[in-house]
Amino acid sequence: MRLFLALDVSLVQLDLKKLKVNLNQGKNFQHQWIPHEQRHISLFNLSDIGRERLTEFKAAMSTRLQEIAPFELKLSGVWAYPKQEHARVLWIGVQNSRELRAFRDELISSLNDFLSSELENESIYRPYLPVVRLRNYRSVTDLISPYKNTDFGMIKINKVILYEMVSGGAFPKYREETVFSLGNLISESEDLNHLGG
Repeated sequence: MRLFLALDVSLVQLDLKKLKVNLNQGKNFQHQWIPHEQRHISLFNLSDIGRERLTEFKAAMSTRLQEIAPFELKLSGVWAYPKQEHARVLWIGVQNSRELRAFRDELISSLNDFLSSELENESIYRPYLPVVRLRNYRSVTDLISPYKNTDFGMIKINKVILYEMVSGGAFPKYREETVFSLGNLISESEDLNHLGG
């Protein structure tokens, strides 16, 4: 199973009209917008967890998140991965706040039994909100330059989603496994496939 935990930002409103027009008019910009309901900020991967431990993991997550209050993050600028001259993903910058780092570190610490040793030793975390995936690597310098200093405001974080990647490639598909609320467990979703990333 290819699982990962992410912060839910499906309700964020982003004014990217000009970027949409430019992508549609650009030559060879085969792309796909990540649907609103799939917008998220990845926290970490859980690829080592098998189905037999999934129920135990979800119970531990639910217990831990009951003790954590919602928090806010600032969103700003449009950037590219891996770099703007050779990009496959366009993303919104996410404030790497002390509160976010503490939240992630606390989850890693409390869920240590379920995580790989590589994650435990990871020292750099860079949060981002992906919004567009490109089929092929392209220079996007001109596309994103008008948005470098755009302030998209604050987003309230009150849910964490456990996703399973069901197919890879340029436009991967994810299935929502479980949605948790900061405060208590919200629901388990149906086994539906969604596009996004």
